[in-house]
Amino acid sequence: MFTQQYLREHAERRVRAAHAGPAAEPGRTAVTVVLRRFEPTTFVRSAVAYALNLPDTLSEPWLRAYTRTVFLSGNPDNLRTRFAFQHVSADGAMAWTLPEDTGEAPPLRRLLRLFPAAALPPLPARIEIPPRDGAGPDLRTARLDVVTTRVSLADYLVHVHHALAEAVLSGVIGAGTGVVLRHLPRLDPAEGPYAMLRAVPDRDAADGRLRACAGVARCGVEGEESEGTWVHLE
Repeated sequence: MFTQQYLREHAERRVRAAHAGPAAEPGRTAVTVVLRRFEPTTFVRSAVAYALNLPDTLSEPWLRAYTRTVFLSGNPDNLRTRFAFQHVSADGAMAWTLPEDTGEAPPLRRLLRLFPAAALPPLPARIEIPPRDGAGPDLRTARLDVVTTRVSLADYLVHVHHALAEAVLSGVIGAGTGVVLRHLPRLDPAEGPYAMLRAVPDRDAADGRLRACAGVARCGVEGEESEGTWVHLE
C-alpha cells in the first residue's frame, strides 16, 4: 500500500508542474467528451489518439489545468452540425472537443446531462492498444493499472482519461508506444515504479486520506520499468 506521505509529497510535485509554465486558469480550461455508450477498448484507444493529435499550443494549457475533462451523455451524430469535434471514435459513439477556455459551463454542458454515475460494468482483465499505424515502434509499452473497487463508471472515465492524457502530454506515451491497461482491485507499489500515479481523496475516509486509483508504468521490451517523477492529484 502507498503511504499517505508518499501520495501527498508526489501530489505536490504535480501542483508545482502545473504552475511552472505561463499563467493558466485551471478551472476554465476543459475538454468535453460526449458519449452515446461506453465500450472500454474504444474509449482507451480514442483517449490516446485524441491526446496524441493535440497541438502543443492547446495541450500545454490543458496539462497545466490538470487535463480537466467533462463527460456528457449524448449522441455525437446529432451534434456535429452545431459543435466542432476534434476527435470522434471509430464507432461514432464518443466525441472529443478541443480544450477550451469555457469556464464552469461549457456550451455542450448547458445542452446535455453529465454521463451517469452508474455501477461499473463488467470489464476485461486486460486491454491492449497497439502503437499507432505508421508510427515507428519505440520498443516500449506503457502499462496503465486502474483500480475497479469502489469506483463508479463516471469515476472510471475520469481516472482512465486523466492518466492516459497526462501520460501522452508528458511524453510517457508516444505514437510508437503500445498501451496495456490492467483492471485491478487495488494498486500495489510492488508493481511499479509508476511513472505517473493518480491519487484522489478517499470518499469513504473521514480523515482526508488519499487513494491511489490509477498508475502508469513504462516498460521496456523485456519488462524493465522506468522510474517515475510525479503524481496527479485532483
